[in-house]
Amino acid sequence: MSEAPATVSESPLVERNEDGTIVTLRLHRPRVYNAINRPTLERLHELLTELSEEANRPRVLILSSSAPGFCSGIDLKESREANQVFAGERVTLMHATLRLLRRFPAPVICAIDGVATGLGCELAISGDLRLATPASRFSYPELKVAVPSPAHHLTWLIGLSRAQDMLLTARWVDAREAEQIGLITRIVDDADQAAQEMAQHLMTLSPISIRDTKSNIYVAIDEGAAAGSAHHIEGVTSAAGTEDRKEALRAFAEKRPPNFTGR
Repeated sequence: MSEAPATVSESPLVERNEDGTIVTLRLHRPRVYNAINRPTLERLHELLTELSEEANRPRVLILSSSAPGFCSGIDLKESREANQVFAGERVTLMHATLRLLRRFPAPVICAIDGVATGLGCELAISGDLRLATPASRFSYPELKVAVPSPAHHLTWLIGLSRAQDMLLTARWVDAREAEQIGLITRIVDDADQAAQEMAQHLMTLSPISIRDTKSNIYVAIDEGAAAGSAHHIEGVTSAAGTEDRKEALRAFAEKRPPNFTGR
């Protein structure tokens, strides 16, 4: 399925400090609460790849977004026209992009303000340090739209019992609870300002030691992550061909509760 390229106004924005040591990638689709379609995902993957190269690499990377909301997940309007091939390609790209963020060779700070759902929540927890305002809320609503949720990184981050509670109920977690269970690092009044302040602190530490420490963390969990990603890719691709998924997307467009049949 061919896709029109993302417009400049909806591409992730790149912001650099004067010497390029701190780079902010800002999701910028405010009209849809920064929901991510395939062109946006492709551009995010491209930017992370470029910034990972030694010549372009910042000392600190900040992932933020334009108000309102951090990221409301995958754009369901795009999903309504998706077949299994498209769904499989998109979720594969999603996991590749999340891996780039988690294995980025510099610390990643996520500045979260507002809703972070599905892919938005995965992007948020893929940061090494996660700063969120009191207005922030988190959920994995995939079961409401008949696709499986990605489970590995959340389970590793907050533990099996808490991950099961989030993933199998699709409930909302507010900022206070997110801080208590380790989903976020801390609550702050202004996420962007706090991220810049934290970035300045990280600039006082050894960049090589930070890089190697981060790498060591992910070496310890990568085998499980790879298996979890592969399983999720298979599940999302399969779900794209089910009647429940089609019904979920019709119900979303018609603003009504879905009637799931298990087919």
